[in-house]
Amino acid sequence: MKLSLLPIRKLARLLWILAVTTTAGLAQGTGAIRGAVTTAAPDGVSVYLPNMQISLRCERIPANARDSVTDETGRFSLLGLAPDQCSVTASGEGFRPETMSAEIKENASLELSFQLGLMTVEEKVTVSGDAPSVETTDTSPKEEIKSSTLEQAPLATERVTDALPLLPGVVRGPDGLLNIKGARASQSGLLVNSANVTDPVTGEFGFNLPVDVVQSVQVLANPYDAGYGKFTGAVTTVQTRSGGDKLKFTFQNFLPRPRNRAGDIVGIEGFTPRLTVGGPIKKGKAYFLQSFEYRFIRTRVPGLRHLDRELRSDTNLESFDSHSQLDVDLNSSNHLSVGFSLFPQKLGFVNLNTFNPQEAVPNFRQRGFLLGINERRILANQSLLESYFSIKDFDADVLPSNPAPVMILAPEQNGGSFFNRQGRQSRRYEWQEVYRFRPVVHFGQHLVSTGLTISHSNVHGVNTSHPIEVLRSDSTLAQLIEFDGAPGFRRESTEEAFFVQDKWNPLQRITFDLGLRYDRDTLAEDSNIAPRVGVAIALTGDNRTVLRGGAGLFYDKVPLNVAAFTQFQTRRVTRFGADGTTELGPPLNFSNMLLNNNVKNPRSVAWNAELDREIARSLLIRLGYQQRQSRHDFVLDPVESPSPVLLLSSTGRSLYREFEVTTKYQVNEHSHVVASYVRSRSTGDLNDFNSFFGNFENPIIRPNERSLLAFDAPDRFLTWAEL
Repeated sequence: MKLSLLPIRKLARLLWILAVTTTAGLAQGTGAIRGAVTTAAPDGVSVYLPNMQISLRCERIPANARDSVTDETGRFSLLGLAPDQCSVTASGEGFRPETMSAEIKENASLELSFQLGLMTVEEKVTVSGDAPSVETTDTSPKEEIKSSTLEQAPLATERVTDALPLLPGVVRGPDGLLNIKGARASQSGLLVNSANVTDPVTGEFGFNLPVDVVQSVQVLANPYDAGYGKFTGAVTTVQTRSGGDKLKFTFQNFLPRPRNRAGDIVGIEGFTPRLTVGGPIKKGKAYFLQSFEYRFIRTRVPGLRHLDRELRSDTNLESFDSHSQLDVDLNSSNHLSVGFSLFPQKLGFVNLNTFNPQEAVPNFRQRGFLLGINERRILANQSLLESYFSIKDFDADVLPSNPAPVMILAPEQNGGSFFNRQGRQSRRYEWQEVYRFRPVVHFGQHLVSTGLTISHSNVHGVNTSHPIEVLRSDSTLAQLIEFDGAPGFRRESTEEAFFVQDKWNPLQRITFDLGLRYDRDTLAEDSNIAPRVGVAIALTGDNRTVLRGGAGLFYDKVPLNVAAFTQFQTRRVTRFGADGTTELGPPLNFSNMLLNNNVKNPRSVAWNAELDREIARSLLIRLGYQQRQSRHDFVLDPVESPSPVLLLSSTGRSLYREFEVTTKYQVNEHSHVVASYVRSRSTGDLNDFNSFFGNFENPIIRPNERSLLAFDAPDRFLTWAEL
């Protein structure tokens, strides 16, 4: 059951009950379990494993249950435990889980050592991000969503991204796009199993997965790991699960939801069946996972309820997502994973609202696939080599929903048909090699990694527009906008990146992330060097109070639609007098011009400070502040003198500041409550390029100004629970 934005009185009552329950029934224990997780390299030497899942379950005291992960040194700590007989399980993606019994004693610490064999991860996964425990080695602020939340939450369109607004700092803007930590949709990155799945043309999210295959979703506001690049906002990472040791079959949401309009049942409002099957092909050797998800959803627009009887108040979504995955243990030190995804989709009546009825808005169609190959090898010297290769194909069409030859913009309501039509085909090839050195002890422990990424993207297609009539309140013609030039366009880009990262523990309670990244692409032709540093300090010996923060420089990609701007059709604007027929001077022919004939990679300087404190068992409080200042954003500005040009430049700026207070209470293993308050401010240039030449073009381009951005939401209270 999901609770969202509870009334204050009900929320206070719930929190009071939880507080009384906690005080009365959960005595603070003094026992502890510490340990390490390793695996054996081909030469028999043990290699410590970071980010392994640790699960504690007990017989008499369920409140002892804990979920944690190993730090970068492969160690873990479970503190504040009451005496009991328990079991501890260590598991992780690509490794065989191991369980040990553990007797917890008062005022005693128990040491455990796990050595995991290589294999595929189990299907059941618990993500530690929602569990109120303090991670002592992560320097970057991050939030995670459990797989159980994705499977059970009432998501509006049954997509993974629908759950992101459950995280503090994530806002869905008036255009329907997600703005993460004050960044525009095109400024954030999206990775699925380490593959970049953003749309190479617009830079926005351009990928869907069946909900059942998602293992975890993680949002990193300022990742100080230099392995992350091509963004100036935030990064969302999605990890898929694999088949597991047991054959499992699920079939969900097979009953359609009726559509109620004006008191009558008229057709279907939603139908979202999901079918998933997975299991071993050969136990201990090979595993498979296959999932299908079909979505048909009609969404009513509140401002058009007077059209319910005519059934013209709905937007439509129809999609079919498929994900196939094969995991194979080639030998004891080599694991191969291959995934293939399809994600065709149709959107009907996009951006439908009071001022834009169905005939004046576009339809959107997309087709595409993602092929990803991931190979991981443990080398004889205890180092780890990871290789990634992916191909993403993404085709998109924008079509008017009405065949009228002109679009009419009027003060009260627009009419005619949407003015723009697009048909484009794009593809991205990406190859990445990451080498993680064996731990080095020198003035503390160093975990050093380095990597190289090469990607190539291309796009070709057509972009054509028909005339636009701008009317006054008395229905006289004020402007006529026409378009000239060939509709075809074609561009390509090659990107290169290299990084070096060191996670350094000079002392047991201090962790530094030191990173340096180099980026270059053939569109901007700049060599960009981005240093980053982060620190996490455990302020108390019980590891329940952690101060973390850092600063870094981040460079973004150049979307292919920016590169193709000068190939798009030009605008001709004719202005008319009060009578609607007399022309006010000759038409203005705006040519598409690139300032100084070049573009720069957008960049941002970001820093943050955060304090996490587990004030009682299962209750975490977080205080955080972060700031990001961006430069070289892509902006448009219509210039009439000395000659009319539509000028594209890399002169845009934006500024985001955020203060966050978040509390998380873990009621039990399956239930938790989250409450947060975010105070923020987002300012920047209003004429960002994608607002006018993204998937859905804007018919009117006015002079650029700087102000609060459209998605600015200065005060946000968020409360939700999973019970």
